[in-house]
Amino acid sequence: MARILVVDDDIDVLRLVERVFSQAGHTVLTADDPFKAMSTLDKNDFDLLISDANMPHFSGFELVQTLRRNDRFQNMSIAMLTGLRERKDIDKAVKAGVDDYIVKPIDPLILMQKVDALFQKKPPEHRPEATFSATDVNAQAVMTASFRIERVSELGATVMTPWQLAPGQVIDIKCPFFDQMGADAPPMKVLSSEPSGKPGEWRGQLIFLGAREVFLQKIRRYIFSHSGTLRTGA
Repeated sequence: MARILVVDDDIDVLRLVERVFSQAGHTVLTADDPFKAMSTLDKNDFDLLISDANMPHFSGFELVQTLRRNDRFQNMSIAMLTGLRERKDIDKAVKAGVDDYIVKPIDPLILMQKVDALFQKKPPEHRPEATFSATDVNAQAVMTASFRIERVSELGATVMTPWQLAPGQVIDIKCPFFDQMGADAPPMKVLSSEPSGKPGEWRGQLIFLGAREVFLQKIRRYIFSHSGTLRTGA
């Protein structure tokens, strides 16, 4: 699979393109301006760059021209993804050094067809990878992330997260509130995860799995002795 860098000052475009390429199995990084793109390119090698044309401070045309003057990027495919449709804009992009010109609004099918055609001309570089079996102990890992507990009861908790939790997912939570209980919280199962109404925030409903009675008693005592909304990092 290929490594792709997408540059656009429209966050919605970045999310859509990232989702399309990720579902196709490609590794995708994004940048919301050309300066961040250059910083990312300095640290990583990519098979394809897809850039918007009109961006603040530094245009996509200038970005392409800068890269094409650098021998390191001569073999990297470059496509322009833009709402500009006039022939003069297409000619300007070709002159700057793009391999293809993709017009917005984005059609995921056409986008993938264009990218596949580019990779037929310039196949992605082969990079060695190690693959682990599902039972390999070296493959087992724990991912930590920060979020907030909104409410807690003896049944479980409501949490606010910056991403959507998957119903049925089982997670472990570590936070100061459970430290006060003098016992580790049992695993929690996600019942649901819905938008909270605030941008970039989701509300998840979780239930305790296999909670011991001594833990539940401490939860009950805390609830009866405190009032207000519990807010703590997890």
